[in-house]
Formats: sequence, structure tokens, C-alpha cells
Amino acid sequence: MRHAMTSRLAVATASTLMAMLAAGACSTAGGVRSTPPAAPDAPNPLAEFTGIWKGTSTSSFDAAKVRISFDMQRDGEKLKGTYRCAPFNATCRNNVQRGWVKGQTTARGFTVSMEDTSWCTFLMDEFYPPVADGEYTCYMGGSVVDQGTFELKGSPASPPTGASPEKRS
Repeated sequence: MRHAMTSRLAVATASTLMAMLAAGACSTAGGVRSTPPAAPDAPNPLAEFTGIWKGTSTSSFDAAKVRISFDMQRDGEKLKGTYRCAPFNATCRNNVQRGWVKGQTTARGFTVSMEDTSWCTFLMDEFYPPVADGEYTCYMGGSVVDQGTFELKGSPASPPTGASPEKRS
């Protein structure tokens, strides 16, 4: 009897953990966050991440390189858009070529939900429009299935009303 209760508790705990991971959430002192925190010196680090961005991603696991693109729109501080993948020197992971992007301009990264129920987080290391680069990690069923780096070049959409261009060094 005790063994059966312990087994059920372990299964319930594992199921809860898997559900949390599947939702792409991590617990923080302020609640649940699905995208990485913002850089402390930039209140809206991804405010200019709009329009079409194209580039490549390279897996750390096997050096597989694919072409990626994002078509991003901004609604206030929310980012949404589409993700596309095409072969370069390898096929896209699980041959998945489409995904949907969600994020916040106040974060350094965003989440892509893939057609096969996996998801990836993209973190910007450098973002100086029209160029960006960073690291990504992809998950499926609570496990890391890929990670690597990405490089993008974009044609940002026109700046939001009231925004002034910043000088970058």
C-alpha cells in the first residue's frame, strides 16, 4: 500500500513538473515568466525587433546549420510573429519548418512554439538593428533536444510612433 502511494505521488509530481516545463514557464519571485528577463540598462531591449529578420542557426550538438527567419509584429510591449526554417547544410530539426513567436519588448529573448509541440527560447546576446545574434535552446517533453547559436539580419519595420532613433556605437 505504502509503495503504491509513493509511486502515485512520484508520478503526480513528475506530471506536474512536465506540465510546467511544457508551458515554458519558470518560477520567479514575481510570478511566472515565459521569456528571459530584460537587460537592466535597457527598458525595452527588443522594441526594434519587428519586420523580417533572416539568418542561420547552428547546433552545438552536431554543427547542423539551417536558415531561419522571423516575421515579427509589435503590439505595445508584446511581440508576436512567425518562425520559418529551411535546410542549409542540414534539415530542420524533426523536419519542422514553422513556428509561432511570443515575447515581450522588455525581455532579451522570446519563445517559439513549434509544429511538433516542441518549443525553443532565443536569447539575444547582441542586438544592434539591423543585426542580431545570440543563443537558442529547444525543448521537447521537458528535455533539451537542441541548442546552439544564431545570427540574424533584419529590415526592421518603421519605428513606433513617438520613438526616436538611438545612436549606437
